[in-house]
Amino acid sequence: MTSFSVVLVEPKYEGNVGSVARVMKNFGFSELVLVKPCELGKDAKKMASHAQDILSNAKILENFDDLLDSYDFLVATSAIVATDKNSLRTPIMPENLKNSLKIDGKVALLFGREDYGLFNEEIKECDLLVTIPTSKEYPTMNIAISVAVILYEISKLEKEMKGSMNKFEKANVIEKKILLEKFSDLVNVVYDNETQRNITKKTFRTLLGRAFISGREAASLTGVFRKAKELKN
Repeated sequence: MTSFSVVLVEPKYEGNVGSVARVMKNFGFSELVLVKPCELGKDAKKMASHAQDILSNAKILENFDDLLDSYDFLVATSAIVATDKNSLRTPIMPENLKNSLKIDGKVALLFGREDYGLFNEEIKECDLLVTIPTSKEYPTMNIAISVAVILYEISKLEKEMKGSMNKFEKANVIEKKILLEKFSDLVNVVYDNETQRNITKKTFRTLLGRAFISGREAASLTGVFRKAKELKN
C-alpha cells in the first residue's frame, strides 16, 4: 500500500498551515509534516476548522535532509519549471501522478515556502517534479489551493485504480535503489566532468520516477549497468 504525507517546507504563515490541514481532511489524508515551520497558534487552529487532529499530530522536522531517510519516494511541487533541456525542473502534470500510486511504501508530497518555493538543491533530492498549469501572468498559487489540486488528482487516480490488477509486479524501493546505484557507478566511469555526471544521474532518476518499471526490468537494467562498468574498467 502507498502511504502519502503532505510536507510543508518552512511555511511562513500559520494560517496557511491550518488551511492545508483542513484540505487534507477534505480528501482523507492525515499525515502532515512540517520542516522548520513558523509558530502555530490560534490562527492555525482557526483555519484548520475540523482538522484539529491533523494539526496537533503534525510531525515537526528541523532539517530538510531528515526527509531523505524517512520516505521511499519524494515528489516536489513548483510553479517554476523549465524545458526538457533542464532535467532539474522538467515537470509532469498532476494527472500524471498515477505511477507514484504504485509504490509500496511512503511517498512525501513536498510544498515549498510561500515566497521562494523549493530550492534547486531540494528539488535535486526528489524523484519527481509536479507543476500545476496556471496563468503565465500569475502562476503562483496559494499553498492550500496547490495542496488541494494535488490531493484531488491523487484521490481521483486512487479510485480509478481500485480493483484493477497489474500484469507486472512493479519494482520495489530496494530494487530501484540498487538500479540507481549501479547507474551512478557507470556514470562515474563514463564521465569525468562532475556537472555532466550530476545532470545525467538526475535525468535518469526523473525518468525512473515517471515510468512504470517492473522488478524484472529493474534487474535486467541493473545487470546491464554493472556489466557495462566492468567492461569500461
